[in-house]
Amino acid sequence: MSRARSLSMRWLYTALFYLAMPFVLLNLLRRGLRQPAYLQRWGERLGNGPRPAPGGVWVHCVSVGEFQAAIPLIRALVAKHPPRSVTVTCITPTGSERIRAVFGDQVVHSYLPFDTPIAVTRFIRRTRPAVGVIVECELWPNLYAAAYRHGVRLVLANARVSARSAARFQRVPSLSRVMLARVSYVLAQGPDDAQRFRAIGARDDRVQVAGNLKFDITPPDTVDADADAIRSVLGWPAHAPALVAGSVHPGEWPTLLDAFVRLKQRHSGAKLVLVPRHPERFDRCAREAADFGAAHGWLVGRRSGEPRGCDVLIGDSMGELLAYYRLGTVAFVGGTLVPDIGGHNTLEPAALGIPVLFGPHRKTFADAGNGLIQASAGWEVIDAETLAAQADQLWRDAHLAATSGANGKAFIADSRGALDSALTAIAACEARHAQGAPLADLHN
Repeated sequence: MSRARSLSMRWLYTALFYLAMPFVLLNLLRRGLRQPAYLQRWGERLGNGPRPAPGGVWVHCVSVGEFQAAIPLIRALVAKHPPRSVTVTCITPTGSERIRAVFGDQVVHSYLPFDTPIAVTRFIRRTRPAVGVIVECELWPNLYAAAYRHGVRLVLANARVSARSAARFQRVPSLSRVMLARVSYVLAQGPDDAQRFRAIGARDDRVQVAGNLKFDITPPDTVDADADAIRSVLGWPAHAPALVAGSVHPGEWPTLLDAFVRLKQRHSGAKLVLVPRHPERFDRCAREAADFGAAHGWLVGRRSGEPRGCDVLIGDSMGELLAYYRLGTVAFVGGTLVPDIGGHNTLEPAALGIPVLFGPHRKTFADAGNGLIQASAGWEVIDAETLAAQADQLWRDAHLAATSGANGKAFIADSRGALDSALTAIAACEARHAQGAPLADLHN
């Protein structure tokens, strides 16, 4: 592939990006009408973010899910590096809120700028990292080019790419191959991901199967106390049968409420917690649950209100998902009963020793879900009937519930290792940077 062809493809991409910019801005405006935070901090989206200490590590997590996976890695980097030398970026207000809630002033935080040459160059010059860590798969041609020009070594951590995305990248090999040539390490989640990265241009010697960072999750020491505090506010008995549905989407609420009807018929003291995935959907979820609950004589409460004595709790708060899961005797993980989402993190409740249910649409967490099923720690459900039946079985069989919870924790413990691989790769990049070693790739 010629240098001229790769440059021409990137400039064509840039021209198309600029042409699409009005639509990008209109989309942000539309989102801002529902979530005003989208209309704030525009300077950061143009590359005018804060200035961290030079020579540090920059970690990019597109939104909440990627950030949650990266928390153990970021914690390890913060512990190892001097103050203000770890920068964490994202692109959504929800992700930003979560980053600030977890790390506060321990990290420097901003939005990742638009992928225009001026914005990303300004960002790289202000941030001045030695190493950039991109979580999962965020391939931005101008960002990668700016990082390369300024000597920033890139690591793709927790890297994954779907067959559909790989096919799209293969249509523009002049872009994907050059971008991946500028990456020092591709730490793939699994063998299929590794093979796809090689197919779209990553060098074989830079790709390794490192596993999923999400397995390195360690629940915070405060999770039990946080759950007890919520339970006290609710007035729920300590051992009430509770189904906690985390990260749920609008198309899943009716199924969960229908399942709860069945569970209430068998367990009069049953409780349900619905935690919507997106804050802008809290109100809608609360309204629909209240309407449904009124027809069945249930009291529906909100975490942000006065929920004492409720049968159904709407978890309308950020940063408390693990505490909500700890309330449950059975967990359901959302994004799995509706197509086109791919599912959310099935490992979070499993790490707490809670049996996990999920739907069939879980391509994002296919390996984790399959592993939980094989370990007898998770179950796939397809509708309200199967969901209620499995929850009922776990509520009635305390030994099964305890065993499945223990199996889940053991499965996670046996699958760890991605964190060590990521830290090793970052340390190697930092050492090369300190030595002044040139970047291996010759593209501009």
